[in-house]
Amino acid sequence: MNTVSVILVAVVVTGLGIRLAYLTRAEPRQRMLHAYSRQVGLALVPAIVPELSYRIYSRERAGIVGSMAGLVVGTAVLVGMVGMTDGRSPWNGLFAGIAMTVGSTIALIANDSRSAFAPVPEAPRLARSLSPRLADYVTPLDRTFSLSLLTLATLGYIAVLAVIAVNPERVFDDVSVRSILWPAGLLLALAAAASLLTWTAANALLGRGQPARTYIELAWSDAFRSTTLRSLVGIPGIIAAVSTCVLFLSLSDAINLPAPGSVGEILRGSFTIMGPVLVFALISWGITSLRNRSTTHYLRRLWPETAVELDRRRRACGPAVDDQPGEDSRAKTPA
Repeated sequence: MNTVSVILVAVVVTGLGIRLAYLTRAEPRQRMLHAYSRQVGLALVPAIVPELSYRIYSRERAGIVGSMAGLVVGTAVLVGMVGMTDGRSPWNGLFAGIAMTVGSTIALIANDSRSAFAPVPEAPRLARSLSPRLADYVTPLDRTFSLSLLTLATLGYIAVLAVIAVNPERVFDDVSVRSILWPAGLLLALAAAASLLTWTAANALLGRGQPARTYIELAWSDAFRSTTLRSLVGIPGIIAAVSTCVLFLSLSDAINLPAPGSVGEILRGSFTIMGPVLVFALISWGITSLRNRSTTHYLRRLWPETAVELDRRRRACGPAVDDQPGEDSRAKTPA
């Protein structure tokens, strides 16, 4: 990485640190609470506001700290690779951005898992007739997109192995194939392992009880659980995207000054094109995943009458909705 890139990283880390300090104030924490309330479609009940405020602040703090850690680690990796890659490569920014995303997601999962698996006091609580499933909290798009990224990353790695084995026009004669394959291969293996681990973790979380004395408490528990699980299922896809990014970065830098019209030039051009495509796919996934229909997916599956009322009020009055589940709005989870 060049000096300008290092300065930009320092500026971003400083900005995240300033935001972290800013969120310790009461006013921004209150705004976060109201924003999350609108996002998940649930009302703020005074009795549970302090607990909700702390949990939301804790999530935001974990996300910022994770982003800072991911950016620092990603920058260290890029600095360590400076001997193998071009420090001015346009891939560096993408890699740093994905490293921030991975760090933030892992930190959020760790934060939410700690609260989810903390011991709870023995007290009277509500009970459901049927236990919710993963499909009640996570949209099919979130699950499919992450799995698709992992599948495409695997197919891409296999395709690169085939190209290197064929070695068209002796493109890879002067290239250290090991330096190309091992970083991306390691990340791809981590993505595959993460897919199994996240499946296990999701089932463990779903098997965990949700102590609640009122239906609004149970609904808020569903909201937090939905957010956690949606982040959890995205981890394999994010790591797979990092693997693809590293693979294309290594290949693009390895094929140095190919002859015009040669196979090497075609390969390098295709690797360069994949950068914007990957960025567009990740951004599209992020935007789609944050839409209200996705964030209130759990509400439509577990509290359908509340979801219907939410939609009706949003159409009539805009996004400001103050509604809460009652006993009549409970849904039986489909078998």
